[in-house]
Amino acid sequence: MEYLSGIGVDLWDASFGNKSRLWPLYLIATLVIAAALYRLRSERQPFLQWLMPKAVWLHPSHIVDLKVFALSRLLTVAGAFNVIALGTIVAPFVAAHLSLPQVAETTPHPFVIAALLLVVSDFATYWVHRLHHEVHILWPFHSLHHSAEVMTPVTVYRKHPIYDLTKSVIHGAMIGLTQGVLLAMFPGGVTMGMLLGVNAGYLLFNMLGANFRHTHIWLSYGRVMEHILISPAQHQIHHSIDPAHHNTNYGEVLAIWDWMFGTLYVPQTAEKLEFGLGDAQGNRLTQRHDSLTAALVVPIRDSLRQIRKKLRRKDAKPTVTPAE
Repeated sequence: MEYLSGIGVDLWDASFGNKSRLWPLYLIATLVIAAALYRLRSERQPFLQWLMPKAVWLHPSHIVDLKVFALSRLLTVAGAFNVIALGTIVAPFVAAHLSLPQVAETTPHPFVIAALLLVVSDFATYWVHRLHHEVHILWPFHSLHHSAEVMTPVTVYRKHPIYDLTKSVIHGAMIGLTQGVLLAMFPGGVTMGMLLGVNAGYLLFNMLGANFRHTHIWLSYGRVMEHILISPAQHQIHHSIDPAHHNTNYGEVLAIWDWMFGTLYVPQTAEKLEFGLGDAQGNRLTQRHDSLTAALVVPIRDSLRQIRKKLRRKDAKPTVTPAE
């Protein structure tokens, strides 16, 4: 009984703890911002109907979101995506084998460390995200996320386990490398900038509207700030089937990576968006991730198909005989 109770606590923590976007504190902040937007925009329909329309929350696409969310939380509790474990392996290894000038007498402010780790993590997120869009073998695992035809805060967890695993490994390696460099430079140790047990940067990011990223509610930060931070509106644009929006706004927190690498899209005004998978002309593709089984199996089949295509093209290349 105690074992089952422990699993229940772990499941709750993985689903609604302070590392989750669905942590009650974040949901309360989301409600407060939503109420302010509702009043500022003088919406006419009742608040809850505007915020949580039945057409969205009872949509078959959202039902799949819920099922993938439940599976991902179970896998998280099982340790399938344990970034911390990898980081704790990489960090001491790097610190032990890296020769750097030691600055033992000074210690960086904890919030400086928090900002540094956020920047490193966000840089890794940008490239993991972009590679999953641009590498044909990887795209099927991310296409599950983009196949959402409606979005709610739960949609952030509509991800294939292989995508989550890939992201966790790269994040763990990058964070571990950064922490190893810090340990090498500051052998006395450094203190992470934490607020309520969360990296201070991510706490602010999630408190200031991150849950609107996967909703139908438009929230823009304005042209200037959207060159620095990715707004919920920019991420909604990333999910749009409009060809003008394809392959843009890969960043999670910071827009500077998109700005730097030419993938930034800053909206001029509020845009009418359709979510889901579309072809190069913007036509909606047939929903193929319409059940939990399909959500898990279809990406694997599609990725294997891409691998076979690459192998066939490689075998079909003519052999060039060197001139004698």
